[in-house]
Amino acid sequence: MFTKQQFIDSIQLETDICKHLYGKMTDPTCLVYRPTEGQRSLLELLQYLTVCIRTPAKGLLDGDWSHLASDLEAAKTVAIDDFCHEMDRQAAWIKEQIGGIDESELRRRKTILPTKQEVLLGPALVNFPLKFVAAYRMQLFLYLKSAGYDELNTMNCWFGIDAPPPMD
Repeated sequence: MFTKQQFIDSIQLETDICKHLYGKMTDPTCLVYRPTEGQRSLLELLQYLTVCIRTPAKGLLDGDWSHLASDLEAAKTVAIDDFCHEMDRQAAWIKEQIGGIDESELRRRKTILPTKQEVLLGPALVNFPLKFVAAYRMQLFLYLKSAGYDELNTMNCWFGIDAPPPMD
């Protein structure tokens, strides 16, 4: 139902939308914005986005989650100017890793979640890395809106483009 190319394309779209939203941020002082105490700041959210695809995908592909804590810690050191590069790096990594897997393997190969639950690899890649980046992309959009970027709209959030000007 969902091919590996469609998965790769979906990851690329989410990556592109995140980069588009990042590009809308014109005031670097908003990086300290956090909706409430205890939630990530905008900077922390952007840093987390740089690993939210690769980290769960690596765990699913390897069946080993021992890298989780170190990946999350390393994300905290990502410089804001490297955000787009790091997002591109994740998308390229996914394309390389998934590109070498046969479609039938995605449907039949089992892997393990951090909860030790056994799942099929293909659906797990959709249910975790793809859904994670989509959810955190939406969070990025909402953070930016809350931080005062009122010009952002549905087209920015779902398509990664500016809305065309209204027609007269």
